[in-house]
Amino acid sequence: MISSIPSATTCPPRMQPKMNVAIAGVSNGLGHWIALALLSNPRFSVTLLTRTKSNDALESLITKGAILKVVDYGSSTSLAGALSGIHTVISTVWIHNNIVPMRSLLQAAVAAGVKRFAPSEFSFSAAANVDLIPYHVKVELWKEVQKSGLEYTAFRNGLFMDYMAAGSSVPYPGLLTLHPYILDVKARRAEIPGTGDERMSFTTQEDVGRFVAAAVALDKWPEEMGMEGETTTWNRIVEEAEKVVGERFTVSYVSREQLKERLKDIPEDNWMGRFVTAGNLAIIDGKAAVIPYLNEATDVKPTNVSTFLNKYWGS
Repeated sequence: MISSIPSATTCPPRMQPKMNVAIAGVSNGLGHWIALALLSNPRFSVTLLTRTKSNDALESLITKGAILKVVDYGSSTSLAGALSGIHTVISTVWIHNNIVPMRSLLQAAVAAGVKRFAPSEFSFSAAANVDLIPYHVKVELWKEVQKSGLEYTAFRNGLFMDYMAAGSSVPYPGLLTLHPYILDVKARRAEIPGTGDERMSFTTQEDVGRFVAAAVALDKWPEEMGMEGETTTWNRIVEEAEKVVGERFTVSYVSREQLKERLKDIPEDNWMGRFVTAGNLAIIDGKAAVIPYLNEATDVKPTNVSTFLNKYWGS
């Protein structure tokens, strides 16, 4: 009797190799959320690039399967060794007037044969980088990324919606340091740049992580991938916040001319004050809204402003 031979259709499917993704900047809130989203997908293997050996936040990712590699961002040779076998590099490292660490990371990615590279953008539109003083370095790095020969993209998400939770008694699960920006729900106050009808985009850091993980799974990367929880106006957000807490807010408006005068009075070494003021000018100029490519290209269902406000401020 001849034993039957199983056909190809009955053989178990071959396991697809995991895509190796490295994240630079995992000690901040955004990098942590991106790592969590990637780790939730068995298709990905996640490597954490960090200057520090470990901490509680990193340990929580390691227990989920992440690999930790301590690197020297001043050495592209050291970084290239850490990137061996990596398919995609995503950076969330805060860039402040120092291009060296991210230039080293880019050069290392090229040397290690990395396929994809996403520099640390995660903000307003590309046009806003020219206006935002600490982001001038991003403009310079972006030109180098374009010439690198790697597949690349700029992730853009507008403003982190998370800041609207500043002051809430509801525990915030992220690592981002929260402070009121434009809207202070706890104080029932808002100081709005422009007329308040300028449109801008908002996304939670958790949703940014989910969008980025979904983008890594895409076959091709366009040069820019925007995302949004919602694109709306500050006037509408204040109305929604008033509805949620059941109180009227004290609202004032700051014109372009007033902001420009403020900018003149802020010392050069107060880069955060200058950054925030320039950001407010970018909002007035309509540079804070992004094109939500990933909302259409993926199945991520993000949190909108109303849901977020109700979570942290609803009764």
